[in-house]
Amino acid sequence: MNNFVLDLISNFGYFGMFIGMVLEAVIIVIPSELILATGGILSATGVFNFWISFLVGLLGSVFCAIVIYFMGYFGGRPFVKKYGKYFFMKEEDIMKSDSWYSKYGLIAAAVGRNIPIVRTLISLPIGIARLSFIKFLIYTTLGSIPWTFVFVYFGYSLGNNWVVLKDVINRLKLPIILLLILLIVSRVIRQKKRDK
Repeated sequence: MNNFVLDLISNFGYFGMFIGMVLEAVIIVIPSELILATGGILSATGVFNFWISFLVGLLGSVFCAIVIYFMGYFGGRPFVKKYGKYFFMKEEDIMKSDSWYSKYGLIAAAVGRNIPIVRTLISLPIGIARLSFIKFLIYTTLGSIPWTFVFVYFGYSLGNNWVVLKDVINRLKLPIILLLILLIVSRVIRQKKRDK
């Protein structure tokens, strides 16, 4: 996967980085962290410009969120249940996103953009609820800025030391995933207490 991302960006430049971010939303196994950090690394070596890398990463991220929003808006739950598997959308991942949306409302569009897996699918329940596209776009863009900036800057700071990138990303992912699991479990426990 790492080689695929590197080849894509090496061969197609900024457009390759944008396409990588689009694929990350459709094929969730492609890590956006690696795509963004690669843009940062290339910026450090003078091949890319840091701010253009950041902007391209941000545009790719927001573009994908818009596509998924409209999948929910026009297709609704029946579409997602029927065709979601073709976009590698697992039922449990969709449920996590639903839970985030139920708990945080539209703010989930901003907060959820910084949580792995949820960041990709959070647009679905918001689209299904047919909430204001303009508000969704504003919250999604603002929420995507920290994630994009951190990983582009991380790659920029690494420079030519990119060989350690995979290990560091894996270390960052685990605490975030654990936090997400704890939030979901606490939500389920609270819901069960209310039901009783």
